[in-house]
Amino acid sequence: MNARRSLHVSLWPLTLALLAGCGDDDSSTAAGTGGKAGSGGVSTGGAGGGGAAGSAGAGGTSSGGAAGGAGAPTGGGSAGVGGGSAGVGGASSGGASSGGASSGGASSGGASSGGASSGGASSGGASSGGTGGSVSAGPSSSRHTARPIGTKYAQQGYWEYLPPVMTPKPPLMVFLHGVGENGSGDATELAKVKAAGPPKLIGKDQWPNSRPFVVLSPQHPGGGCPSAAEVHDFITFAIGAYPIDPKRVYLTGLSCGAIGSWSYVGAHLNEKIAAFVSIAGDGKGAWGKQGCKLGQVPIWAFHGDQDGTVDVSGTKVPMEGLAQCTAPAPVAAKMTIYPGVGHDSWTKTYDLSAGHDIYAWMLGFTHP
Repeated sequence: MNARRSLHVSLWPLTLALLAGCGDDDSSTAAGTGGKAGSGGVSTGGAGGGGAAGSAGAGGTSSGGAAGGAGAPTGGGSAGVGGGSAGVGGASSGGASSGGASSGGASSGGASSGGASSGGASSGGASSGGTGGSVSAGPSSSRHTARPIGTKYAQQGYWEYLPPVMTPKPPLMVFLHGVGENGSGDATELAKVKAAGPPKLIGKDQWPNSRPFVVLSPQHPGGGCPSAAEVHDFITFAIGAYPIDPKRVYLTGLSCGAIGSWSYVGAHLNEKIAAFVSIAGDGKGAWGKQGCKLGQVPIWAFHGDQDGTVDVSGTKVPMEGLAQCTAPAPVAAKMTIYPGVGHDSWTKTYDLSAGHDIYAWMLGFTHP
């Protein structure tokens, strides 16, 4: 892990700060050795603190955090030049190249449908190896592809986003939607997943090309929230099917997706993921099951204090609990409570209009 362990009892200050550009206040706290806090430090992020906490000296406390973070600009926009042909190892319009670039290089008109993965993925899926390259640097929606159930993964349909550059091996972010987006995973039902979060931003071309993640957004079938086993199986599939960096696998979810994510973390801790961002979720069960062991996973949890759907205690109980852990202290535990905000605490979080760069924060951690 990039963060260093703390040996001090972490207090849990609650700081209210004016959110940049949106008129709401939020309270953002960090416990343990989160982000870039120094040994023994407790870092507290404020509004505009873009993910990485301020640097604290040994035994010290840092207040604030890095404004704006190191990530991509709010609202996105394409960083690359539109169109163009696929780069080295580009996309073939048919047939996966097993461990190498397709013989045709770039397909006619640029990347094939669904984009090329590292190693020359066909329109049907990512290859299992290869040297990688680039896909079209057009708008984000041009590399956002529906993968209906059974076409690449037998258990769920999902959305696949590939960044313009697939070398070196990119990080993976798995996003889990809310209960309103549940569906069968077929080509028609998958459209629901684009209602919120990263899939919405990608589909509206509000996802910067400079953001390096492969983003996979599975659709939960049936009712209720995803189980720990369902999340585990999808992450395992994704790591095996895409040429991503297995040390940089990140999990995030909103509402029911965050509840399912907490269930996964409660069952598997940091077995596969390097960091977790929860929005309007409920981690009380995970806390009851694992207690301070949850601190093995860097966690940043968001919630509105007026949430009438998932009570704010679902975030406060596990995160305030982690703040008291000392043996060991959590790797990184941050909690941001938005005053006066109801259930939708995810829009301003995912589009970065609240000033908290969750994407840069996640990238600050790697799996041990």
